[in-house]
Amino acid sequence: MNERHRPKIVAAMPAYNEGRYIGSLVLQAKQYVDEVIVVDDGSTDQTSIVAELAGATVIRHEGNQGYGSSIRSILAEVSKRNADILVILDADSQHDPGEIPNLIEGISRGSDVVIGSREMQKNVIAPYRRAGQRVLSRLTRIASRTNLSDTESGFRAYSKKAIATMDLKEEGMAISSEIVSEAANKGLRITEVPISVRYAKDSSTLNP
Repeated sequence: MNERHRPKIVAAMPAYNEGRYIGSLVLQAKQYVDEVIVVDDGSTDQTSIVAELAGATVIRHEGNQGYGSSIRSILAEVSKRNADILVILDADSQHDPGEIPNLIEGISRGSDVVIGSREMQKNVIAPYRRAGQRVLSRLTRIASRTNLSDTESGFRAYSKKAIATMDLKEEGMAISSEIVSEAANKGLRITEVPISVRYAKDSSTLNP
């Protein structure tokens, strides 16, 4: 991108009872972006407090409204900030904030939606989880007429155009597929970059 216009980059995390990990993730993400936003989706632990202490802007939901609602809140908030690039990652330590620049680079090269593909880490993904991912990815590829390897990954980056263009309705996990379909229908350019993945034993996403 042109050095004269330094893009405004925001990282955001939907979080539900992730007080154990959120502080470290916010601090790591701040190295690569201008602002970190955490949407606390009705947590009953210290997620909001820890995130704020780490320097994040926190948006609180009254009660647990679902992953999709958190993503929609993030997009609405980032739109107000007139951000050029948005990076969304999970708040359970599954994603490595150190890989944020890889997704940003994809946007800088002209993509509107960059998805972090977990395919390079097949060996660390539990068989039941891989089976579910394959089924969901296949259905999403059919619906969106795309040829993506990992349509369900939550580690993604969005261009300013994508943030302004997508009109999302889903409130639950189905929003991951909806984003791919919506982006394809709107003619947005979707690409993938390889990412690593790790599943902590006490992660909120360990339960299938």
